Amino acid sequence: MVVTSVFSKDLESFKNIHPRFSEAFEFLKKAVNEDYKDGDYEIDGKNIFAFISSYETKTESEVQFEAHNKYIDIQCVINGTEVIGFESEKETTLTQDYKDGNDICFYALNENYDKIVLNKGEFVIIMADELHAPCLSVRNMPQQVKKIVVKVLK
Repeated sequence: MVVTSVFSKDLESFKNIHPRFSEAFEFLKKAVNEDYKDGDYEIDGKNIFAFISSYETKTESEVQFEAHNKYIDIQCVINGTEVIGFESEKETTLTQDYKDGNDICFYALNENYDKIVLNKGEFVIIMADELHAPCLSVRNMPQQVKKIVVKVLK
């Protein structure tokens, strides 16, 4: 997991983590600065794509941890504030395995997980096997958020 901002002057150094990150970061910067509309965006076919959505953050009782097999997530808040939880697979229980070719499985949310808070322009790179619980409310008080998720084939 890497946490940084589209406004960071160190962003260039993170482009070397993966060959597709440079293109993904360029899209992120445009989406944050130009206020793209909600919807799906093709960046490089099935190698890199994104979706932007506006929603109300959720309480802990409404979310689970998720993980992916094929894609790295880059989750960036465009407006609002959101908490994303993280946990080790050995500390929780699988509730739904991968099915029907979908690149997502789910795990139970436990009580003692790590949290990060994302504000406008801040993003987290979540590697394919890292358990994460997105869309969480700050202090369990739901608020409107607009977020972009860029999916990068690993």
